[in-house]
Amino acid sequence: MRVLLTSTLAVVFCTLSMGAAAQQNWPEEIAIPTGFEAEGIELGKGHEFFLGGFSFSSVLVPAFGGPAHPMSEYAGAIYKGNLRTGEGAILVPPTGKPVSGLSYDPRTDYLYAATGFADLVNGIIIDQGVIVYDASSGDVIMEIGFGDNIVINDCLVTRTAVYCTDSFNPNLYKLVLEKGGRLPSNPVVEVIPMPGFEMPGLFNANGLVGNFDGKQLVIVNIFSGVLYRVDTASGEASAIAIEGAEQLFPDGDGLYLDGRTLYIMQNFSDKIAVVQLSGDLSGGEFIKNIPGEGEFNPLNVATTIIGFGNSLYAINTDIFERIFGNPAEVQSDVVRLSKKSKKSKKSKKSKKSKKSKKSHKH
Repeated sequence: MRVLLTSTLAVVFCTLSMGAAAQQNWPEEIAIPTGFEAEGIELGKGHEFFLGGFSFSSVLVPAFGGPAHPMSEYAGAIYKGNLRTGEGAILVPPTGKPVSGLSYDPRTDYLYAATGFADLVNGIIIDQGVIVYDASSGDVIMEIGFGDNIVINDCLVTRTAVYCTDSFNPNLYKLVLEKGGRLPSNPVVEVIPMPGFEMPGLFNANGLVGNFDGKQLVIVNIFSGVLYRVDTASGEASAIAIEGAEQLFPDGDGLYLDGRTLYIMQNFSDKIAVVQLSGDLSGGEFIKNIPGEGEFNPLNVATTIIGFGNSLYAINTDIFERIFGNPAEVQSDVVRLSKKSKKSKKSKKSKKSKKSKKSHKH
């Protein structure tokens, strides 16, 4: 029995080692179509990934004082690629409604895209909601509107619902699913207030992750950098107590949860914070930043991330090149980073003393 167990473990270890070694030969950068302003990256079947077409160059001009740009020609499009080969193509043609977040349901092969019109120059924010696509054919399954004067930012599929964050209001949107992830013929959308979720900035709630049961979610406030645990039954939001050298994560955008290891994409900070969360999500410890100190940094205002094997994948926006240049001529990349990036010196020091200073608010 011991011989059999040892042999089995050896085979498993060898298989995992070969898989990790093989992934090292995968592309470090995956170029996407020139002019495609991607926001939202999600895994699909096997090595597949999806990107949503946003329009940073037109939507965010007021925030940076750049020249006016028309809506991106790829706004609303969905790009489907392969992490192993680096190849890909447009799955869904442009709709003109920018996509800000994606979530995939393997039970139905549905891809949920958070979408809507946003013209900050003229203060027009309308037709926010979710479009559901067949992830294989690109066909529209259903379009579900949530309303106007809200900003649906990110979405997450769980066992019984799809949850969406609203960056303008302390509310969580819940699209109810039937057994097996099926969509009801008459969609039910619930608005769940989040008492305890503070709104210090113009844009607040952003990325969200959680277990598949959907009972509790983790949501980051992009302005304050506070991580919140949200009970989806009551909507109650409570700040997660983080220990370590970094306790706030300003510019926190997309999130990726691997077990209880949380990866936080801090867009304008060009780094991914790694936090080890407690089992009940009430607390956590800052571990390190990726890339580590002195390591090559391929990030250029990346917004969202996914994980595959020992790697993280982030989608760069190259936002300043787009806003202050010709956005139609800018090509961005999906970049691969190792989860095993070395710990920073600050992280090592934090273990010696729990009396760490809090990061400044953004």
